[in-house]
Amino acid sequence: MKKFCCASLILVFSVLLAFAPSNAKARDGKNLSHRLGVGFTNQIATTSDGTIPALSGKYYLSKSSAASIALGMDTRSSNSTVAVGAKFYQNLFMEENMLFYTGLGGALVSRTGSKFQVSAFLGSEFFIPGLSSLGLSFEAGIRGDSTTGSFAIRTTGESFLTAGMHFYF
Repeated sequence: MKKFCCASLILVFSVLLAFAPSNAKARDGKNLSHRLGVGFTNQIATTSDGTIPALSGKYYLSKSSAASIALGMDTRSSNSTVAVGAKFYQNLFMEENMLFYTGLGGALVSRTGSKFQVSAFLGSEFFIPGLSSLGLSFEAGIRGDSTTGSFAIRTTGESFLTAGMHFYF
């Protein structure tokens, strides 16, 4: 049942991503095409202790799509954690200081064994007027975790206070 629910939800998000309508106001919206953003994100992966803060790079392939990679680590104890992940974003709605998007992601997490996480999400990145190169983001969706002998699905939601920030060059 869990695998069926996960597959169904990922299919819904995939269809949204593949057939995202182009917005009539897109020409008036924020244009970040071919710009690189560097910053941090807590949206890449989780452990039993919570999210893994990660350094992140996000590149807008066009006005309507972007890709990101992130690397997070914590070597404070014998249970050190390393996470590396990637995401693909498709803008659904664009305004002058806000983007609303959907996306898919995957991450490899190493902590007392390795696990793979996949995610499907909706999110928003907004820009404060006067600080047009600084993007603050938040996301909500589902995440599936694969660990040795088990599979778990959970909903996710991060506020812009903890989720992510990128400075675009």
